[in-house]
Amino acid sequence: MAPAETPKKASPSAPAGNAGIRTDARSDSSEEAKDNSASTGRAAFAGTQQFVTIGKAWTEGGLTRLSVRPAQKKVNTQFDTWEIIPGTGAFTTVTMTKDARVLLTCPVRDEVAGTSRAEPLPYSPTRFVTLLNQLDSGLQDGIGYDLVFDGAGKVTSLKSLYRP
Repeated sequence: MAPAETPKKASPSAPAGNAGIRTDARSDSSEEAKDNSASTGRAAFAGTQQFVTIGKAWTEGGLTRLSVRPAQKKVNTQFDTWEIIPGTGAFTTVTMTKDARVLLTCPVRDEVAGTSRAEPLPYSPTRFVTLLNQLDSGLQDGIGYDLVFDGAGKVTSLKSLYRP
């Protein structure tokens, strides 16, 4: 299955659909983390933008790996924030590039004096793994992330959505 040709971006005033979301995701295991290519030889999510939830994150062999599952986001007009609708099905293991841009909002990131909790701040992929793994699993399940993938299927950009 080929990814969608033109994935849609969402803004708080325009909810995103699930364009470009793969439904044939593989399960999450360390053996599969070594190769995230689909059976066709094309890497999962290559050249797309995806909205996902993250089941777990870890560093292996100097690379940051994420276990992701497509999700949806809808604007919650009552609170001017996002509502995260977690996906179902298997997780897919993806790898981040070493220079991936990571922007985090609360509750994923540290509290920083003088900044809004909703303000995305830059972090290293390694620090992101630490922060994610410190979250309560119930809280972690309801946090969504916008990911951008390069042509090889590696994550070049990760941004968490603010959750009050």
